[in-house]
Amino acid sequence: MINCLQKKGHSANGKKDVLIGKGACGMNHPSLSSVKHEVTYRFIGGAPENGILSCGFMRKKSAQKSQIDFVIPYYSCFLLLQGSGEYWDETGARAALTPGSVCQRLPNRRHSTRVDGDGSWLEFYISFGKGVFDSLKSLELVQETVPVGRFADPLSLLPLFHGLLSRMSAAPDPLLAACLLEAQQLVLTLTRPRDPRPGLSPVIIRACELLEKDSGSELPLPMVAERLCVGYETLRKQFQREMHLSLEEYRQSRRMTTAQMMLLEGEPVKAVAKALSYSDAYAFSKQFKRFCGSSPSVYAQSLLQKP
Repeated sequence: MINCLQKKGHSANGKKDVLIGKGACGMNHPSLSSVKHEVTYRFIGGAPENGILSCGFMRKKSAQKSQIDFVIPYYSCFLLLQGSGEYWDETGARAALTPGSVCQRLPNRRHSTRVDGDGSWLEFYISFGKGVFDSLKSLELVQETVPVGRFADPLSLLPLFHGLLSRMSAAPDPLLAACLLEAQQLVLTLTRPRDPRPGLSPVIIRACELLEKDSGSELPLPMVAERLCVGYETLRKQFQREMHLSLEEYRQSRRMTTAQMMLLEGEPVKAVAKALSYSDAYAFSKQFKRFCGSSPSVYAQSLLQKP
């Protein structure tokens, strides 16, 4: 998802509240003319703000459908298929809304979505509970700092939208969990960049992949360069420039992440050290403490003490 936000403030020419990303509102597309206003509201369980599950196509035919200074206790995300408007929130962020805009309505954040009253507004939205959103946020799968972005080919998702709406409407309560997973996947499709490492060159992306797979085998770094068909010095300098880490530092950081996951699963320190190709548990413990701030045994013990 491309970030389309601009904070409130002064532009270079001294004007306030400049909107970026505003383009043509778009003509009615033939494949959208037959899409009716159709939504479904379901409830999985628990507290209302956590149990909500909803999606659908929503038409807003007048500016009276705008929502100004709105606060919701759950998470909602919509893709604008037709029409235009504007988003702003309590943080001072503003963005034009045009076809292809992806807008995240974040739990408990005061925000506004203004609808231009030409009758063409059509969105597909997905809503689920704050607890689900908090889990995705803790994994850094969704970002609060980018409430508005863009999706390049919105019409390509129409079959997925129709499918989710149909299944969510018809599913008996015990099967709603599958619809929740499908809804989360669609939100991630809308909000996450298709390139998992935006801004990195292809050779560095591939180098990262090789180093991540190599966390337990100590592939010589010159061999990484050879597999990528580049010179080692060229790769070393380019990696440092783009990643702000050396090749070895990146590999070690990934090894420590793997070590933490294995300790989280209850693996003994010796077994983790062996799996990650350390000569002995002492060498592993020394490296782990340097990267993580505590020894593996202390780290594992702290996990056991958490409720």
